[in-house]
Amino acid sequence: MNYKHAIILTCLSAMLLCVQADSYAQEGKPVKTQYVLVDEEGKPIRNADVYSGTAYAKTNAEGKFSIAVEAGSDLVVVAKGYDKMSLSSGDALQQPRITMKKSALLYAEEDRTNLAFRKAFQGDIVGSVTKLDIAEIQKYDHTIRLVDVIAGRSLGMMGYDRIRGLGRGITVEDITGSGTGRAMFVVDGLPRDAENMRLNEVESITILKDVNSAILYGTGAVNGVVLVTTKRGEAFKKRSDFSVNYGIATPRALPKYLNSADYMTYFNQARENDGLTPQFSDETIENFRTGNKYRYPDVDYYSDAYLRSFKNYYDLTGEFSGGNNVAQYYTNLGWYNAGSLLNFGEEAKGRSNRFNVRGNVDLKINDWINTAVDAYGVFLISKGARGNYWSDAATVRPHEYAPLLPINLINPHDPLLLGRKNDINGQYLLGGVSNRTTTPFGYGYSGGTEEIISRNFAFNNRVNVNLDRVTPGLSFHTNVSFDYFVAYSQTVANEYSVYEPVWSATADSIVSLKQYGKDSRPGTQSVGGSSFRRRFGGYGLLGYDRTFNSKHHFTGSLLGFLGNYKVEGDFQGVKLAHAGLRVGYAFDRRYLVDFSSAYVGSVKLAKGNRGKLSPSLAVGWVLSEEDFMSSSRNVNYLKLHASAGMMNSDFLINNFFLYDNRYAGSGSYNWFEGGRSRSGIASSWGTNPNLDYTRRKEITLGVEGRFFNNVLGVTANVFHDVYDRLVTRPTTRYPSFYTDFIPYENFGANKYQGAELGVEVNKTFGDWKIAAGVNVLYSTTEVLKMDEVYNNAYQYRAGHPADARFGLEALGLFQDDAEIAASPRQVFGAVRPGDIKYKDQNGDGIVDENDEIYLGRYQQPISGGLQIRVSYRNFTLYALGEASYGADEFVNNNYYWVDGNDKYSELVLGAWTPETKATATYPRLSSQTNSNNHRQSTYWEYDNDYFNIRRIQLSYDMPAFVSKALRMRLLNVFVDGFNVFRFGPSRRIQDLSIGGEPSYRVFSVGLNASF
Repeated sequence: MNYKHAIILTCLSAMLLCVQADSYAQEGKPVKTQYVLVDEEGKPIRNADVYSGTAYAKTNAEGKFSIAVEAGSDLVVVAKGYDKMSLSSGDALQQPRITMKKSALLYAEEDRTNLAFRKAFQGDIVGSVTKLDIAEIQKYDHTIRLVDVIAGRSLGMMGYDRIRGLGRGITVEDITGSGTGRAMFVVDGLPRDAENMRLNEVESITILKDVNSAILYGTGAVNGVVLVTTKRGEAFKKRSDFSVNYGIATPRALPKYLNSADYMTYFNQARENDGLTPQFSDETIENFRTGNKYRYPDVDYYSDAYLRSFKNYYDLTGEFSGGNNVAQYYTNLGWYNAGSLLNFGEEAKGRSNRFNVRGNVDLKINDWINTAVDAYGVFLISKGARGNYWSDAATVRPHEYAPLLPINLINPHDPLLLGRKNDINGQYLLGGVSNRTTTPFGYGYSGGTEEIISRNFAFNNRVNVNLDRVTPGLSFHTNVSFDYFVAYSQTVANEYSVYEPVWSATADSIVSLKQYGKDSRPGTQSVGGSSFRRRFGGYGLLGYDRTFNSKHHFTGSLLGFLGNYKVEGDFQGVKLAHAGLRVGYAFDRRYLVDFSSAYVGSVKLAKGNRGKLSPSLAVGWVLSEEDFMSSSRNVNYLKLHASAGMMNSDFLINNFFLYDNRYAGSGSYNWFEGGRSRSGIASSWGTNPNLDYTRRKEITLGVEGRFFNNVLGVTANVFHDVYDRLVTRPTTRYPSFYTDFIPYENFGANKYQGAELGVEVNKTFGDWKIAAGVNVLYSTTEVLKMDEVYNNAYQYRAGHPADARFGLEALGLFQDDAEIAASPRQVFGAVRPGDIKYKDQNGDGIVDENDEIYLGRYQQPISGGLQIRVSYRNFTLYALGEASYGADEFVNNNYYWVDGNDKYSELVLGAWTPETKATATYPRLSSQTNSNNHRQSTYWEYDNDYFNIRRIQLSYDMPAFVSKALRMRLLNVFVDGFNVFRFGPSRRIQDLSIGGEPSYRVFSVGLNASF
């Protein structure tokens, strides 16, 4: 592994840390001054954070603190529930008693929420929005990756990228990059991939769920928006934060396959079921059970001979921020290094590295113009052996060959042994056979290396212009971005020989060898597998925000948005262009209204039909501000809100020129007695100049409340969405001879509806603090309209969930030939006793595709999360659970569906035989292809419900005298676990990964230090 970048990063962090510490010695220390912090009633405010340049203090129970206010630096005071204060150094020295004003409920600084192209206090929000305050979360949860913090704790989310389960089949990966699924991720104002972002570089995450809150982002926001805002520096709040984390990842489950002897026994059984003679004799089976393991191989690819019990990782992060009234900065440097679970050859040394670098700078040009420049980079380097070990581990049978052949068992005079050019540590030769001339062990020991490299750069430039000179509250904003992602592989491909042994008839010794392949190490590095993504984006925004007479609050936005996203091989790319208009009004923080709209454009539609208005309206009523609620002491805040909107999107129009008649090659024709020929041309689809956008139409109703002196918080929403005008070629509307001319039309429709409920409880009992929260999402779908024709009513998809799964209803296993003869004929292949028996749904005496019925849905109708946090003095225990209920899945890979020469998993131990037919848990085995059994049916269906302990962490804040002695603002140590345990009826199936690297549970220990 190349540690060059890691060493540079570590040295740079250490240098910056030294500079931070030396500043105390090199600068003249101002004299500390004693202060007391109180509210408007004269009561002390405890646990407030006080900053002045590099100095920091925290108020005690009496509201007292002492701090050295540096000349030219402001004194900044931040306390939860109070308006932020900033005093000049001169005023601070003259004001030893500082009074803070209490913020109105949901109008404090921590209640400011990032929305589409603006910020608003939580009390002014009328849309359906969920906010995650990352600074608060990181006090008790030190999750590393951004995407890992969303699932389970976010009201209305399924996993980290699906909002309310909306938009089946609609993804926006074309504009955000890879891995962000159905919701559009927006980072610092523009669509981006957030997959590799660190959580500690993020200030907040806002989930815009309804049409009204997301519509300003245009067509890509059709399934909602996850809005990510990164941290920025603050004037006169100089901070340096460091975190160190060491962890181990252990497989949640590993596949279990039969050993060689058992495989042979059951394969003989499969041949017997097929009416064939056994392939392996009893003597051979016994030899493979008890004999020399080099002569009679029994390879367990998941044993500790090849795998470690865990792989480890290291994570280091440094954050630096601060500034003054003119310039503020924020920098984040991170290094994540993880090892491999494999424990042999190059893979034993294989590690992956991820380097994150972010720099956000804000500059004040003059009193009415400021600008911001952001730069971000992620560098991924993963090095290991060539080949795919996990794929081979799931397919290569245990008896096929011995991975290594001991040299001390080989005839020392064998010419191939004497002439070898490669061996393993002077002790082994690589084993193989004629049909396994490349092996995972050959690749691991001698096949060379492969290094996967990717680089992601992002750049933002914002300009903000205060136009108060024109009219108070008016402003203008621009944001221009450029992103670039490139990935490629660097491979050193060595050739290697494998040897098949010829064993002595009388002893466990190898008398001769057969060689396959050759040994060659050219040392040449080749570069391949390259790909790139490129994105340009930008917007201009005219904004308005003004309050008249302390009661009438007007806001507005006029937006122009452009974007272009291209990937390698895509000549057209994805083009985004829309205009947005938002007008908002609030009266006395009591009555709220918001009109948001977008006029979207698409080059995928015909001229004259490319522009479309997407309007939405939201209203809110804060009942707790009404006189008739003033006497209620138990209701601190109560708001009702409703929104309705229609969003147009072209993301289900999956190609260009679908509105136009398209012709393509179609065979050929001959003449001149076959001496001449020409290619044929035929229509692919017909013309439809009226092809239009897909629509999302929505109505949402909600309530938000705080009760019992803010101990209890409740948020609830109900939603009804219809996605209509889904694009398809409706073949059922036309005669069959017209097939080549059937146009694309807006035809299909799906419905999504449900409710979400979030409840939070926060209570303090002396030194104890308890916080608990639960969020539940209920979401159902229904196909309203689909182009389909079936012979039977039960086959129609309309009326069923949009995520429905159809298949056959299994009645068990055939027990004998008489039962087969008396049953409807199954057309999927020859049927024998022990095969799966299916129900003839239409009674026509034949079981075929016409007998497939609705079996279940793959998207859970009920999901949610549970959070519990208990603090006692300096200790905090936090747990997060994630739940899913009501979904069904089907097993269908070669771990469960085996036939022919497949590798046998432990499941075949319950295979049907005439002797075990009363207790069999698996169909009969077959050495031939068995397509009858390997069909989606209730036989292979399983309950996908689960409750996952997603995260648990115990933290301890070192006492103030310890951190102070170390010249730290805060020192925190923690131990945690991620994906600790899953409860559910199908836990074993859910935890298994077949043909790929295992899924892991992760445990770590770490510390965080703030200066």
